[in-house]
Amino acid sequence: MEDWIREWRNSGDNNHSIDECVKFVEWKLKDYKLSDSDKRIIESILLYESE
Repeated sequence: MEDWIREWRNSGDNNHSIDECVKFVEWKLKDYKLSDSDKRIIESILLYESE
């Protein structure tokens, strides 16, 4: 999942929302619906990557 988030971040404007990143990861997972826990993990990864 981290690689997909990096791919998403490098795909253009860095001002995308967390919701947009979640949609991208769901798309990469073939429309799998992420849980709230998954979304928190994505948010944590984004925060870590932005430092």
